[in-house]
Amino acid sequence: MKKTLLFAVAILLGAISSSSYAAEVKKDSAVYANRSGYKLESKWMYSAVLNNYNSAPDKLGAAGAVRGLTAKDGKMYFCSRTTVNQILVVDGATGALLAPINLASNVFTYLGRNKANTADSTYLAPLPNNDIQKDNAGNILVSNLTTSNAGRFQVWKIDLATGAGTVLINTDIITHYPLSKTGTRFDAIGVWGDVNGNAVIMAANAEATVTEVYKWTITGGVVNQKPTLIELDNSGQYWFGAYTAGTNSFAPLANLGSAPRVLPLDDTFFYVDGNTTFPTLCDQDGNVIDGFFKIYNPDGTTLDATAYGLLTDNITDPANTWVMNQGHNGVKEFQIGSDYFLIMAASNTAAKPFSSFRMFKFKDALKLFEEMTLMWTFPQAGMGAVSNTVRTGMPEVEVTGNSANIYLYTHENGYGAYTMTIATGVNNINASNVDIILRGRQIVISEQVKTAEIYSVNGQLLATANNINEMAAPGQKGIYIVRVTDNSGAQKVQKIAVQ
Repeated sequence: MKKTLLFAVAILLGAISSSSYAAEVKKDSAVYANRSGYKLESKWMYSAVLNNYNSAPDKLGAAGAVRGLTAKDGKMYFCSRTTVNQILVVDGATGALLAPINLASNVFTYLGRNKANTADSTYLAPLPNNDIQKDNAGNILVSNLTTSNAGRFQVWKIDLATGAGTVLINTDIITHYPLSKTGTRFDAIGVWGDVNGNAVIMAANAEATVTEVYKWTITGGVVNQKPTLIELDNSGQYWFGAYTAGTNSFAPLANLGSAPRVLPLDDTFFYVDGNTTFPTLCDQDGNVIDGFFKIYNPDGTTLDATAYGLLTDNITDPANTWVMNQGHNGVKEFQIGSDYFLIMAASNTAAKPFSSFRMFKFKDALKLFEEMTLMWTFPQAGMGAVSNTVRTGMPEVEVTGNSANIYLYTHENGYGAYTMTIATGVNNINASNVDIILRGRQIVISEQVKTAEIYSVNGQLLATANNINEMAAPGQKGIYIVRVTDNSGAQKVQKIAVQ
């Protein structure tokens, strides 16, 4: 009897040991020097480098299935393109995979006439659940991947409690976009504002012969289904085009590369980041405002390479020199108190440290690239070098008081979380949540504030007003800084572009 029982137990243990289970969660073991009064620490990580993100049970999904990340209330949300469209949920504090959210069966469907034009039929939008984003009010949006002018592009707002969806954008591309294009491809979206009120949704075109971004405007919760086309200034000096001395010219940027992303900062400014570009700040007219580019003399020689120099990191680990490349796409701005930061994908699977991110601190609210301080490249060992064509290198940030939770995801190579906290002193200037929008020639603030000030980019105070929620913008075209102090004493600073 005992022999029989022991034999059964041995078989059971053998079956357990041969089964595949998710690997143990680990941490980035590197120690990061405190910089600019802040410290960076790893909370947890799954990555190819740590050997706990290599087999199918460890991974979030099959290759190509999980392409986007957002974060809300301490949880990471990933869109998953499987037979059942899902939002995967990860506990941001521990890395534990929680119960997924199944999207309702009607999400990413639409009604259209059948081929015989005799009745309406239900159709499925192509390549659904390709990206996920969160607006400023916390609404979660998902979008599909469109690869041609014949496709249908959709953006849905999702109820995280039920998986039910409300369609926001639902358009035939060929109806709304120029027919002269050889194709229109949207991989990802960006959003700013509150989609239940006023907001913008943006998407960059990955088509091979254009450098363009599309912008949908939401007013009072109603989406204008016909977007505005923003054609970017593709002058080569902004995008590292080759210089030809004979013609004193730079080769223009042909396209944004595969899977480009857009990060709207407000109704006017946005970052664009494709696999042929570094994150670059542009405005609603397609002008390039700032970036890592050099400033040139008329003869093509370099006048200033300060911002360009930030692409090279020899301070995170003095034994190594790491140069950013353009392969992965993802960028975020965030604010702790009165300090402003920029985090982005720093390297792809072909440059060391493989699949890494880089953090910068802006000097002040002007947020000039040339005045940024390089803080860290992390993880120092990278996340992995598993090659893929998805190009996702997404950072997400949630700020609470004087600390930030930083979430990272690189497709096929892992995901993890860090904390960034104040190391010295106390940054006690709170950040206001008011919205500042330029409408025509008026600066509109989402609520009445104690004071509002307008500055030139050189720091000269041009106008001030008290107890208002609207004030006139400067009459001269240009870039200006608006600083408001709300009724609780919290402050917000924002650029505006007067046209």
